Amino acid sequence: MSTGWVKLHRQLLNWEWYNDVNTTRVFLHLLIVANHKDNKWRGIDIKRGQRLTSVSALASETNLSIKNIRTSIKRLKSTNEVASYSTAQHTVFTMVNYDLYQDEASEVANKGQAKGKQGATNKNDKTEKNVNKDLYQLIVDEFNSKLSELGEVKVLSDKRKAWIKGSIKQMEKTKDDFSDIGTWVRYFNYVSEIDFLMGRKTDFTATFDFLVNKNNLLKVVEGNYDN
Repeated sequence: MSTGWVKLHRQLLNWEWYNDVNTTRVFLHLLIVANHKDNKWRGIDIKRGQRLTSVSALASETNLSIKNIRTSIKRLKSTNEVASYSTAQHTVFTMVNYDLYQDEASEVANKGQAKGKQGATNKNDKTEKNVNKDLYQLIVDEFNSKLSELGEVKVLSDKRKAWIKGSIKQMEKTKDDFSDIGTWVRYFNYVSEIDFLMGRKTDFTATFDFLVNKNNLLKVVEGNYDN
């Protein structure tokens, strides 16, 4: 765990929990110790951006009290920075935006979008099309990274792009901006916690097509399938 590195953006200074020393400490600790690639431990899948541990272990590792850890985790969950689910003996913590923090591909995409915004006005339509194209692929990549057990997406068809576009348009006037890849990251992480959609309760399992369809996406976001 002491090898390698993580990236931090200076925007962290403007983060709402930055002045909360304990919460920032827990957040940074989880960011540092999270898996940088998918792994498995005693039959438990630990994906990129996740950490299998316990509250007491986090308390020991950060030199904070168990109460402080629980409070900080609760705060991080309230703003969707961290998600978690429990096994018989451990808890798997997920850094919701891990790929956005650490993924070089996302950094390249962001640089491309920033460069496009600096272009001339008469190039706006072309730039927008390029950004949309990048977003479609990033969404597929996120799904395959986090929810491949539901069936890997191998073809980004025009029909799938149309479904994604429909979902983005439908959610335009809500607090969930699905034109932002970060929202899709949080959405897929949210789905991974829902037993029904993941096939942990019945024979039904959600698919990529199911999840990006605007009618189903709205139901998921509104909590219709929650545990």
